[in-house]
Amino acid sequence: MKIQLAGCVIVDELEHVLLLHRYAGNSMHWELPGGKLESGETAETAAVREVKEELGVAVRLVRALGSCEFEQAGREYQYHWFHAVIERGEPEVQEADTFDDLDYMSLDDMMESALSPNMQILLLKFWSSEVVL
Repeated sequence: MKIQLAGCVIVDELEHVLLLHRYAGNSMHWELPGGKLESGETAETAAVREVKEELGVAVRLVRALGSCEFEQAGREYQYHWFHAVIERGEPEVQEADTFDDLDYMSLDDMMESALSPNMQILLLKFWSSEVVL
């Protein structure tokens, strides 16, 4: 059974994407704010909740951007992406035991960075124009 994940693509005025730097355990990479769906939760609800928990901001979903499937550490995942805008608050790392930084990154910057598996797939979809903001 695939583990269901959801997260938000939040962009600034330069169309740079807001990413969190995971620095926990063996994971050190940049990723979208997002996480696992809780029991009975929709992907949309999970994406909004996770952004609030991880960044301390309220967002409004603009639209679904698609999804991807990937495998990591022997587990299968499905990740749902949503374009979102910040309605209230300034993004700040809320889970310091998991994340040590956040930054708005250009596609070029992402190419030079260690990215989570779903971000690697999303970056390829951005470059191929399969996903457009």
